[in-house]
Amino acid sequence: MTISEVKKHVPFNVIVPENVPDDWTLEIKTYPWGTKTDFTSFSLHYMDRNDGKMLVSITQKKSIAKQTKEYIPNAKTISINGHLGRLTKWGNDGEVDRKGEIITGGLLQWSQKGTDIEIHSSRIPKAKMVDIARSMKKSLKAK
Repeated sequence: MTISEVKKHVPFNVIVPENVPDDWTLEIKTYPWGTKTDFTSFSLHYMDRNDGKMLVSITQKKSIAKQTKEYIPNAKTISINGHLGRLTKWGNDGEVDRKGEIITGGLLQWSQKGTDIEIHSSRIPKAKMVDIARSMKKSLKAK
């Protein structure tokens, strides 16, 4: 499945990042599982060049409520393309996981052009996540 095909089957704008490394590969997951049309959400999984590790996941779904300034513990408020975003680091940030890798990244959430977007990673730094988010300006119109 391609991004162009996804946009034909979702009732919201699809927003794609322009700033991802050339050696990352892309896997697209649609939800609910097993459906061929009328997706409620989808995820862009950017993998390392060997398709062995997911580096970052970007999930999108239709915004259903106006964003509020609810309190999220440990969240840092940032601006993403003129929209309010919240970046939360993982509770075990900086620790070593069972595979010997240092946990980094976190969860970045915001709404843009009628689409709720969530980026999460435990393998790339928060600054790189924000760079990717800020490169998500191009909107492919919903069906």
